Amino acid sequence: MVISGCQKAEHISLWDRHCGACHDGKTVLNGQVVMNKEQMKMKYKSLGEFADACSQSPSCMNIMKHEKKLFIDAGKEIGLKETSK
Repeated sequence: MVISGCQKAEHISLWDRHCGACHDGKTVLNGQVVMNKEQMKMKYKSLGEFADACSQSPSCMNIMKHEKKLFIDAGKEIGLKETSK
C-alpha cells in the first residue's frame, strides 16, 4: 500500500519551541537555575506582569524578538490569565 500526499503537521506550541528547553528548572544562567513554567505560574499573577518581565530578559531570549505579544502567547500556553483575581 502506498500513501501519497501531505500529512497535517503536528502543532508545536510557542512554549515548547522557544521556552521549554531552558525553562526546565535545571538550566543554569549566570549562576542561577532558570525558573520552570510551574515556578513562573506561581510568581507572575497576570499575563501583563509576565510579558513585562520577559521583555526585560537577557539577550539569550532574543529568539522571541522581545515582542510582548509573543510573551503573552507563551504565558497563555503555560496557563497564566489576563489579570490576577
